[in-house]
Amino acid sequence: MASGSKTKHMKQHMQKIADFGCIICYKMGYPNTPCELHHIKDKTGMGKKASNYEVIGLCPTHHRQGKESYHYSPKAFTKKWGTQRELLEQNKELVSCCKGGVCQ
Repeated sequence: MASGSKTKHMKQHMQKIADFGCIICYKMGYPNTPCELHHIKDKTGMGKKASNYEVIGLCPTHHRQGKESYHYSPKAFTKKWGTQRELLEQNKELVSCCKGGVCQ
């Protein structure tokens, strides 16, 4: 359910994820690494972007550059770090966002 216009809460949610940094670097012991927002690809179909609530923070290295990145090899990335859905839930929990279920 991608939306063209972002609500105030959606912008706040995305900012919390961005401020937290890369979820993978955090798991490796390097917190607060600057990140890009990655819309997860989970049953969205070809060419469809996930909701702006379905974003995880990934640094350029883990997002799109190099052999460790999601976009280099989604299969290898998932095998090493877990599914995007799992990372999304971890990310939301770590930023203490969406306790009220708004970001579904």
